[in-house]
Amino acid sequence: MYSVFLLVVSVILLMVLISKCHLHAFLSLLIVSLLLGMASGLPLADVANLVSAGFGGTMQSIGIVIVCGVIIGQILEATGGAQKIAQSILNLVGNKNATLATALTGGVVSIPTFCDSGFVILNPVIKAVSNSGKIPYMCLVTALMCGLLTTHSLVPPTPGPIAAAGILGADIGKVMLYGLIVSIPVILVTNLWCNSKFLRSRYPELAPLDEEDLEADKAFKEVVAHAPSTFMSYMPIVVPIILIVVRSFTNQYASAELGIVKLINFIGTPYIALLIGTLISFLLPTKLTGEVTDAWITKALRGSCEILLITGIAGSYGKVLQNIGVGDVLANLIAGTGLPSVLLPFFISAIVLIAQGSATVALTTTAGIILPLLPSLNISPELAVIAIAGGSFCGVLPMGSYFWCVTKLAGYDIKKGYVAVTATTFVMGAVALVSILALSLVVH
Repeated sequence: MYSVFLLVVSVILLMVLISKCHLHAFLSLLIVSLLLGMASGLPLADVANLVSAGFGGTMQSIGIVIVCGVIIGQILEATGGAQKIAQSILNLVGNKNATLATALTGGVVSIPTFCDSGFVILNPVIKAVSNSGKIPYMCLVTALMCGLLTTHSLVPPTPGPIAAAGILGADIGKVMLYGLIVSIPVILVTNLWCNSKFLRSRYPELAPLDEEDLEADKAFKEVVAHAPSTFMSYMPIVVPIILIVVRSFTNQYASAELGIVKLINFIGTPYIALLIGTLISFLLPTKLTGEVTDAWITKALRGSCEILLITGIAGSYGKVLQNIGVGDVLANLIAGTGLPSVLLPFFISAIVLIAQGSATVALTTTAGIILPLLPSLNISPELAVIAIAGGSFCGVLPMGSYFWCVTKLAGYDIKKGYVAVTATTFVMGAVALVSILALSLVVH
């Protein structure tokens, strides 16, 4: 039970360092990992080796994947491919179903890009849709916020679920497939809340349009006009997903000795598939210049550094937890409750999110906590990742940057922010929990 006590203290200390002391998540996780190892009585040399081995092992499995995913998102954003994807979905669904179209648009755009960036890109669009279709702006804000955050947390190649998959050793192809399966009910059911009579009657105002907003909408349309084709805009996202998912199921059902299976195994290896997606994204600019191959890539690398470091050090935290024996003790306690095993990663992730505000930190930190428990939870690493991802958007509060990104860009005060973001994310979390429990009946 001492190891359980250390786990609880380490989680509390993490939350205090991140949310109260405002110490960066990387340093917080590093310090707590070292203190946890020392407090457990492990030899100091072993503590140092475990922390470095956990970091290196996680980077080995997932580092290149994260970098390639961020590069794809950067090129899609810079070339207008992301905007083209958004416009194609809005045109397909139409103004009559504007909230659903907005949520689906956010869901697709956020697979390769960060949800904060997606809201910045698409906010001018939903302002124009609000005024042209006479649709309350609050309905569109909540729908866009929901769609972006859902796939940001659930569907690789966004960094959060990739990081959690790397720490837990999950098959990324299956994580992609399960993430897409859970994303659909989350977006569709939450859309009922976004389009509800309550929001429409309580917040009937259309989006305010000033000169700056009109210029932003004009700029968006100009970007779309000069963007790559809709088909090519989707290719850097769709091709890697297909390759990775096909590899996962080929390994399961086909003989590994076949030549075609060996080829599929190679090109479907996550970092190879994402590298292929990256090379396809180089076809999107009208001209392949040094700005594309150097400046854009440099910007993407800078953007991926923080995620890489947090992911690696969360792997260190998990490695130390694995070696202090907390897994067996907690597993026995969980087995005694009779509750579904997927509840534990979901609620731990939700607690970590509420305490510090970042979905990515919630995903990586919870994956580190769950790692030593995984053998005794009787669920697959893939299902554990999806459960963690579902909890990672359940209750976004003002501690999170996404709360302020949505609230400030929408021009809302904090009370409206609680409705647009916090209330909506609790609805999303409830739907995700039910969906994950249903999924756990089919896959383990």
